[in-house]
Amino acid sequence: MANKIRHFERNPGNVAFCYYRYSSEAQRDVSIDQQREAAHAFAKEHGYIIPKDGEFEDRAITGTTIERPGLQHMLYEAKHKRPAYLLIWKMDRLSREIHDSFFVDGQLRECGVQIVTLGEMLPEDEGLRFAIQGLYASMAHNFILNHRSNVMRGMNYNAENALYNGRRLLGYTGEKDKKYEIDPATAPIVQKVFRDYAAGKPLKKIADELNESGYRSIRGNKFTINSLASLLENRAYIGEYKWGSHTIAGGMPQLVSVELFEEAKKMRAKNRCGGMGAARKLVPADVDFWLSGHAYCGKCGAPLHGISGTSKSGKPYYYYSCLNRKKHLCSMSNQPKDKIETIARYFFERMLEDPALRMMIAKLCFDYYNQKNGDKGAYLDSLRNNLKVVEKKLDNFVKAISEGIFNESTQQAMRDLENQKALLKEQIASEELQEKCDIKLETIIKYFDGFVGNFDDEDVRRYVLDIFVDKVYLYEDSMIVTFHFIDDKQELSYDETLEMIENHAYLVDSVNDPETHVESGSAAERMKNSLLEQGVDDSDFFP
Repeated sequence: MANKIRHFERNPGNVAFCYYRYSSEAQRDVSIDQQREAAHAFAKEHGYIIPKDGEFEDRAITGTTIERPGLQHMLYEAKHKRPAYLLIWKMDRLSREIHDSFFVDGQLRECGVQIVTLGEMLPEDEGLRFAIQGLYASMAHNFILNHRSNVMRGMNYNAENALYNGRRLLGYTGEKDKKYEIDPATAPIVQKVFRDYAAGKPLKKIADELNESGYRSIRGNKFTINSLASLLENRAYIGEYKWGSHTIAGGMPQLVSVELFEEAKKMRAKNRCGGMGAARKLVPADVDFWLSGHAYCGKCGAPLHGISGTSKSGKPYYYYSCLNRKKHLCSMSNQPKDKIETIARYFFERMLEDPALRMMIAKLCFDYYNQKNGDKGAYLDSLRNNLKVVEKKLDNFVKAISEGIFNESTQQAMRDLENQKALLKEQIASEELQEKCDIKLETIIKYFDGFVGNFDDEDVRRYVLDIFVDKVYLYEDSMIVTFHFIDDKQELSYDETLEMIENHAYLVDSVNDPETHVESGSAAERMKNSLLEQGVDDSDFFP
């Protein structure tokens, strides 16, 4: 099976959207300005056009979730306005979780939008791109852990003493190294939400009233049903401080009574159940439909999602269902989750055990890495020289100020230089990390070898699907798997594959306990008959 560069059809034109983010860990608005300056400089150099409404940002919001207003707004606009490019500083601006990063990347590529990273190189080939993303994430992992461990020491101390830890909450104000205090401007909003909801007013109506009155959430956004639902479940409002594993009763100033909180909680439970006429029971949160995002209907091409049903005895059943089935636009029947995932799992585990496939993908990644990082030493030297130049200019400004030369132009020039200095330091740190790692072919091979035998690990399973698999199409009696790296597809008959799985399990048991399994079971009988049909003397295998 030969490697094939996957075709990506980018939207025509040179319109580019931009997305900027800095995390709550950094707490630096200036990093947004740095990212914007870098994006505009890049756009000018390459002839891209950034429209007036084509820039999106999230300030002081962690990259470990994709439920960010700026990011979601960008994805919505990209789907409807179809720009040719999205300019970002690095992939971790979209998400620090590799699976979410792949998901957002895939959403944009389906809309014809090509992601352009300014601070790191990524290939256009979709499969290779996912693999390189995974390697970058792996390289940065230790760096992130070290950084977090340093930050966490201080934050754990704050948590143990119920001090402000950077988490902003509606109804409270917080300052570094101090306890939370009640915010007289926003605390009444929180109290009103609890009172109205406990009295039976719907969340939609509460949100509409607050928005019409000009009130906004802690991040300056309009209130939504989801944001109010989260507020109603936050035990901080009854005085409970919580951060990580630390929970301190009385650590927060209390805004609502325990009785009112419990009344709202009962109303939430009642509304969440949907009454006796609920059309469909919700799938429990701990049920993982791990093929979601990759599974599609073979008949109409629509995505598949997870649903549940209950038998008369009360036993739950789970299925992959075509989104168009509910709309009566597709006749594809619901496919049992256990059957589909058993077949897919067996196939993917056998695929991962193929050393030739792992070697091929590792070699592609290594060749790309060398191509893009062959002159990294020269580039790092260039960054360091630029930093020295900027620092020298700043020193000159400091001398000028000491001599009494200070005006608005001087102040703006110094601010620009400080921004350049911070950005250069970030680039240097990133390059030094990559230079320290110095990826070798054996490193990449070991990276992929680590997937073998670890399919139960949720992260490994996600990596395998995102890096290797393009789509899984489900039909009534079979599934077809397509890949990123190979121009082939694999069709798996449900009946034949399940029989193969049963035979495989039988052989494993036979090796482990031959006396017990060698003559018992339907699998043994079928295998025996198969051998007889092929003219094999069964006495060699079944004494």
